[in-house]
Amino acid sequence: MLVRRVSATIERYEMVSPGERVLVGVSGGADSVALAQVMAELGHPLAVAHLNHGLRSDADQDEIFASALAQRLGVPFVSDRLDLLLEARKNRRSIEDEGHQARYRFFKRSAARLRCTRIAVGHTMDDQAETFLLRLLRGSGTRGLAAAYPKVDGLIIRPLLEARRSDVEEFLHDRGLTYRQDSSNQDLRFARNRVRHMLLPELRRHFNPRVVEALAGAAALLQDDEGWMERLTADALGELARETDDGALVLDVSPLAHHSDAMKRRIVRQALSRVRGHLRNVGRAHVDQVLSLLADGKSGRELHLPGVLVRRSFDRLIMTCEPGRIERNRSKHGYNGFEYRLPIPAKLLIRERGGTLTAAWRRSGATEEITEPKASGDSVVLALAGEFPELMVRSARRGDRFRPLGASGSKPLTRYLMERKVPSEKRWAVPLVARARGGEILWVVGHGVSESSRLRSGVRQLELGWVGG
Repeated sequence: MLVRRVSATIERYEMVSPGERVLVGVSGGADSVALAQVMAELGHPLAVAHLNHGLRSDADQDEIFASALAQRLGVPFVSDRLDLLLEARKNRRSIEDEGHQARYRFFKRSAARLRCTRIAVGHTMDDQAETFLLRLLRGSGTRGLAAAYPKVDGLIIRPLLEARRSDVEEFLHDRGLTYRQDSSNQDLRFARNRVRHMLLPELRRHFNPRVVEALAGAAALLQDDEGWMERLTADALGELARETDDGALVLDVSPLAHHSDAMKRRIVRQALSRVRGHLRNVGRAHVDQVLSLLADGKSGRELHLPGVLVRRSFDRLIMTCEPGRIERNRSKHGYNGFEYRLPIPAKLLIRERGGTLTAAWRRSGATEEITEPKASGDSVVLALAGEFPELMVRSARRGDRFRPLGASGSKPLTRYLMERKVPSEKRWAVPLVARARGGEILWVVGHGVSESSRLRSGVRQLELGWVGG
């Protein structure tokens, strides 16, 4: 019965083509032993892989058992060992999560080495129901509740996903096959074991005798819905995003903001996945943080998410891969970077500095040149020749240069502020009025205007003021 069921699952999901070699992950437990035996009886070319986690005193016996199984089936065997506890501490993951990641890394390496084009793992319908409940209790959305897919990335396959654990045990009994018992499967400190041994029996007893089938069926329906929604999301993302030469993904804020909340969340998740390559450790709270950047007045804000830097710059969200947290704008001094569009006229609150910047066109008639003393302080006048440029108010950035009024050339902004006796820990908090394109600094607030802003006849004049902060 199990062989027929697995054969039907393989055919339904087009898991394996004739002649393809399959790497079977074998822990030594009932599910993986049955999977290897069934795949062999179906005539698929196989190899067996076993990863020794080193967690239990009898872990070496599991490895010996898996090797003997491969020998009995007459297929290649590959194994490896690691100190899972050490790796989990080093990578700051739970033992379960680190074990999951380590197994799949090992399986993929081994598949490439043995020229296997599929990796089969022994997840059953019971595993699917447990995963569904674990993710439901964690508050997952439809993507998480879709649980384990029959086929992933054309590489990972789960041929036992439509079979019950009881079917597996009956199959092994009929074939007279033994398997290893993992004592940790009874340890109620693990959430999955509590679901398996406590929650599911109660649901079966008091609500639905076929609760496992019901939950697995719900997961299958959600997989279909999720696939459809992901295709719609990909189309929407393609319309409002573009990739830069340096690999950043730029999203236009206005069209993104007009989508429904559900679609916005999906677009953000898919964008983060495209930049980072996966969504590991990215949760709902991270997505909500990104969506908060769509609000007015958030230009210049940035978020450091797991593996991704997200920055709002005027009407764009810019996502870049960030393998590790990087220091930006001297955050060690406690200042947050900021960037605001400066309309004319304006009375603009700069929240990060607790001050307000005002801007207004100056009435015509005042054409005298402005000298250095009049160009400093909290109220200045700039000349803006030609077509009115788009302006911004922002914090300092690494590499900023500034040409003060009367200077023959530019100098690093940090040096200019040092000469102005601004302490190093405060230089990164000084507001700057600059051109949006090109980034030229026109006014270092409270200190001086640029040479290019020198007043002259026939040029529009802009009055700027700073209050507070």
